[in-house]
Parts: sequence; structure tokens; C-alpha cells
Amino acid sequence: MEMKQLEAFVAVVQYNSFSKAADMIYLSQPTISAHISSLENEIGAQLLIRSTKAVYPTQTGKELFHRAKSILALRDEAISSVSRIDRELMGEISILASTVPAQFLLPEIITAFQKQYPRIVFHIHQAGSQQVVEGLLGYRYDFGIVGTSVNSRCLLTVPFYHDRLVLIIPKSMPVNKGAMYRDLPAFLRQQPFVMRGDGSGTRVEMEQLLYKQGISVQNLNIVAYFHDTQSILSAVSQGMGISFVSKVAATAYEKTGQIKVYNLEQQAFTRQFHLVFKKEVVLSPVQRVFVTYLENYFANGNIAVYSEQRDCR
Repeated sequence: MEMKQLEAFVAVVQYNSFSKAADMIYLSQPTISAHISSLENEIGAQLLIRSTKAVYPTQTGKELFHRAKSILALRDEAISSVSRIDRELMGEISILASTVPAQFLLPEIITAFQKQYPRIVFHIHQAGSQQVVEGLLGYRYDFGIVGTSVNSRCLLTVPFYHDRLVLIIPKSMPVNKGAMYRDLPAFLRQQPFVMRGDGSGTRVEMEQLLYKQGISVQNLNIVAYFHDTQSILSAVSQGMGISFVSKVAATAYEKTGQIKVYNLEQQAFTRQFHLVFKKEVVLSPVQRVFVTYLENYFANGNIAVYSEQRDCR
């Protein structure tokens, strides 16, 4: 068993394609196929299911995939520990993130990160929080980022950023702040409401916040559903209605005077964004550097703690 065989196998599983794998690791497709065939012959089992649309790992392939990634990570770690030139680290990191971190957190974080590590390239993909966890349990992404708690024995989580949901209101809408704060449920029921679509962490947190105020979604005058935060901000800025969004997402619209933003003070609902990755994976030097950087990026007193649940099957 050779490293090149493992690299080819890992690439095919990650990209579900022989041709894409060949492009990503700069080998010809026949060479990739030859590496996979040799690996299957050596192990004595089929590793991949080849269909007309994609390539998928067999159960044996899934087991080998995790071990292969760990072997390659340990190889990279050994090379890195000898060279000790972190700035020269090069590689790629793939992240599947929910809407708010993908659109409003990661651009800032990655820009700052690449000033120190300019040879590390990121592939950012966006999905709802539920889809992030499901996607991470597959094989294409190194990390996930979500704004809700993760209940999986297969995953580790690193909390790295505290966020808050804020009430956003069209600039043109007159608001009696005193009356609004005295009877927030009545105010929310009276206004047209722009709701986040199903499957997002913000939607889950919003429903919990409304529940604490004694309000169910059915009590609201919902005028539209949108499946991303940017669309909600745009809709509210156009006067469609009110809504709740992440504070970090509302900042730019508030600074340009397109919306009014209200913190709910004692009634505020805070949440934490988490970096998530597979428990059994050994982090490569590139991945480990990113995790450490993310833990220390926000200087607001947050301390990231690994949360591990064992017995993943």
C-alpha cells in the first residue's frame, strides 16, 4: 500500500468522481483508476461503487477512507514537525457552513487567516444547519460551521463565536420603543413578519425566542418566507415587515441606515457558532492550524472547548 494509492482513493471519495479527483491531485484519470484497482486487489475487497452519475464508497471503502485520511494527516504532521515552517504550509480546506457564518463570518476570518498562511486555499459551501451536519457525516468536507447545538456521537465541536438575535425593522416604520419593550408579544403580533425558511439554525433559534415570549409562529402575521439571511435583510429594508436575524448579519445594513436594529436586552437570545468535524479524523497540519487560529480569533473572552461524544458507529 502506497501513499499515492491512498491519496487517489481519498480524492475519489471526496469528489465522488475519478475525473475531478484526477484534476485536484494532478494525475491522469487512468493513473487514478490504476491506483484504485491496485488498492482493491491488495485489500481483497471492492472499495468503490461506480455508477453512471457518481462514485460512492462501499462499507469497506468507508472504513478505509477514515484510516487513509488519518495516515495522510500523520504523514503531513511528520513533515511539518521536521520543517517547522508554518507560514509555508500549503493545502486546501473545505467548509460546509450555515448561512450566517458562510456569508458574514468566514469572509472576515479567512481574509485575516490568509495574511499569515497565504498558501492555504478555502472551498466554502453553504447549506442549512441540518444539511451541514448531514453533509459533514459524508466525505466531502473537512469542517462544518453551525449556529445550533449538534447531537451526534460522531462529531467534535469547537464553539468559537457568541452571537445574538436582534429585532430588525424597516427604517420607515415608526416605533414607540417604550411601548414595544413593555409588550413585545403584542408588538410582534401586530406587524407583518418576514420568516426564515425551514432547516436553518436561525429559524430554530427564532422559534425558541418567540416561545419564550409566549408566541407561536401561528400567531404571527407572516407575509413571506425566505431561505437566507441576506434576502430577509433586503426584504425588511424595503419595508416588507419585521424579523429577527443574527446581529453580525444586521450590522452592515444598520450602519448604512437601511434598517433599525433593536437588541432585546434582558430578553435577548444568544447562541454560539460551532466548528464541527468528524471525531475519528486526525487533523492535518493545515487543518490543525486553522482550528487553532479560529479558537483564538475573536478577542471577546470566548474560550473554545472541545466537546466529545464517544462510541460513534
